[in-house]
Amino acid sequence: MAEVRLIRIDAKDFQEQLGKLAATMAEKIYREGQRHIPGPEFVKDDLTTLLRYGASVYNLLNYLNADERRKEDPYWYVRYGVTAMSLVRSLIDCLYNVIAILENPNQKAIQYRKSGFKKVLDEMEEDREKYGGQPEMDEYINIRRKSVVDLLRASGFTVDEILATPKHEGWPTFGQYINKEYPGGVQTEQQKFLKTFAHLHWRQYSALSHGAYEAFIGTLGNVPVGAYYVNDFLPHIVRDKLEESYQLFLSIHLGRSATVLLCIVTELQAYCRFDGANIDHRICEVWATLLPSLPTRELYDARYSALMHERKMVGAEEEDLLKRACLLEMAAMRTRPRTPIKDQLLKALDDVGGEQLDVLGL
Repeated sequence: MAEVRLIRIDAKDFQEQLGKLAATMAEKIYREGQRHIPGPEFVKDDLTTLLRYGASVYNLLNYLNADERRKEDPYWYVRYGVTAMSLVRSLIDCLYNVIAILENPNQKAIQYRKSGFKKVLDEMEEDREKYGGQPEMDEYINIRRKSVVDLLRASGFTVDEILATPKHEGWPTFGQYINKEYPGGVQTEQQKFLKTFAHLHWRQYSALSHGAYEAFIGTLGNVPVGAYYVNDFLPHIVRDKLEESYQLFLSIHLGRSATVLLCIVTELQAYCRFDGANIDHRICEVWATLLPSLPTRELYDARYSALMHERKMVGAEEEDLLKRACLLEMAAMRTRPRTPIKDQLLKALDDVGGEQLDVLGL
């Protein structure tokens, strides 16, 4: 029987590196983005904001689950960490918005911002209808509206132009975007890729953020999520096992959050091709570290392997890093249930004489 080796993906090999990489990319987009991205000047502002928000979600999840906080803070509870994982859905929305804007920045950047202005102005009118006539509320709405109008004018729009925007020209939600079909039932490659996040474990983040029942009977790990919220009602022997299971839960979801943030950074660099800061190599290093994780490998194979090669982000050194990581992931599949795609990957592994491995953690 083949020897089983255990592979652990150590957070020290990607957590800080990815955080710094996202910070570098935010600086690049804000300071140099206008030279690389066609369209209005504010496109760099909106992409920087999306990236900073995504990175803040990632950093918050790491902050809440740091060893010293979980082990030393008497007010920290496992359910806090579980609840915070619903923010992975926000990361997915950031990735969608970045991909959609970069499809055609000249058009999409304007649509994204105009849609936001339209929603805010419409909502304020609804508030005025409900609360109008109350001096304090009138003053609040007027001050708020003035600040929004000032910003939309600075963006090159007029109030009449924004208010006249047809509903069908609004910015689509994630679900609307991935389900839209063009004549003949055709969908874009971006739509097909993003549909990945509407399946399997990825869809559970949305359910949890909406408090849906399916979220609480779903696992997002190896126990039903709802159990974490009623652990004090469970038998003591079960409570201990539930606490122990959180380490696996944590490694799974921090790994997924890192993967989505890495997708965002990769999208931006693939489009802009910034020089300096060794960005291409740093991106490839983080991909190589995370590739033994099956969800990471799925996204890499579906889009980013081809994208990074097409955009010449992968040199000889990076190619070697990524190939080694892919071989590790294929080897690890020997310990997982058999599927057609797994059989294909195992055949490829046999062709290169790989060993049997098991992946723990991610």
